Amino acid sequence: MINKEKPPRLTVYLPDPAKSELEQMANRTGLSQSQLVVMATLGLLASYKANGNGIFTELFKIDSKKEKDML
Repeated sequence: MINKEKPPRLTVYLPDPAKSELEQMANRTGLSQSQLVVMATLGLLASYKANGNGIFTELFKIDSKKEKDML
């Protein structure tokens, strides 16, 4: 028998620009915002499983570049 229980919920707070971009992406792709967030999360988890903490290196470089650009 298939389990029809809903999975647990997770509330996520996004900065306004990210929320707006997510909404635009959903409109362009025809996917819901929830579907996009689930896909991104599953991709992050798979990447972390395969590569460990190294996946965050590029993200930290991006943040550092943004900070430099602001100066």
